[in-house]
Amino acid sequence: MGGLNRPATWHAVDAGGRDPATGRPPSYPGAPSAAAALADVPIATWPLAAASSGGTRVTVAHSLGTGGRRVAALLDRLARRPPPPASLSVDDLLRRTPAGRVDMPVVVVSPDRAVSVADEVDPAWMAVVERRRSSPRAGLVSGGRGVALEAALNLAMLLGTEPFDDDGPQLDARVASGARLWLLGGAVAGALAGGDDAFGPWAELVSFGFWPVGPVRDRLVLGAPPHGHAAG
Repeated sequence: MGGLNRPATWHAVDAGGRDPATGRPPSYPGAPSAAAALADVPIATWPLAAASSGGTRVTVAHSLGTGGRRVAALLDRLARRPPPPASLSVDDLLRRTPAGRVDMPVVVVSPDRAVSVADEVDPAWMAVVERRRSSPRAGLVSGGRGVALEAALNLAMLLGTEPFDDDGPQLDARVASGARLWLLGGAVAGALAGGDDAFGPWAELVSFGFWPVGPVRDRLVLGAPPHGHAAG
């Protein structure tokens, strides 16, 4: 009898309506909201959705609320791993840094070289990036959207880590992957907050496998995609 009065619960589901972690139909208890279900999912097959025990099914974009479409578009590129299109303006996207436009000469380096120069990034520039990254998070949490932020960050981590697991030496791969995820975190928080898109251009580069490093000794450094070609 008590089971008839259970509140509606939510589960993350794959394209076939199955639990991504088990491959089986979702089971009780689930999560209290669509966003909470996505925040808890341990494996991000794509496309994902959230389904309620009452039969309602919603997209990731809908589950995340304001800014969800921008986040879902980024997640889709991370999941599909498309090659950079010929029309992609890499130099322009790189110069639109999270701290504002930087008009320095661009140099594209190999992933291992990017790791070796990452500690030399201009500290004043990095301080601005840090501030701009933390600002939207505080607003989302205070505005009651902390769960949506957790969900977006979880999916970005799951989908953003996988392409770099075999990227170069193990230590370098961890450094590069962590730096990319750090940028993606800023991008999804900014998108959900609905403000300026400070991290958007760099997140786009990350979604195509690049690692934007930042200004180093009067050069704007970009790590090439894994197994890509460096120039400059």
